[in-house]
Amino acid sequence: MEDEKKQYHFVNSQTGYVIAYLSIPVDTYPEALTVMLEKRRKELAVQHGIYVETIYWEEKKL
Repeated sequence: MEDEKKQYHFVNSQTGYVIAYLSIPVDTYPEALTVMLEKRRKELAVQHGIYVETIYWEEKKL
């Protein structure tokens, strides 16, 4: 059986476009969740050559 996951998307606030998605198990501790999301946000900033503050994440609503 597949584990339940929360879906997050990362948005470039200058353009409003989603630039990446990330799935995280629902039972992840809040502190670990924040660390994972921040790490991915920083990776995306480097990949896209934009300031990290330009990127934010949202939980994807199904």
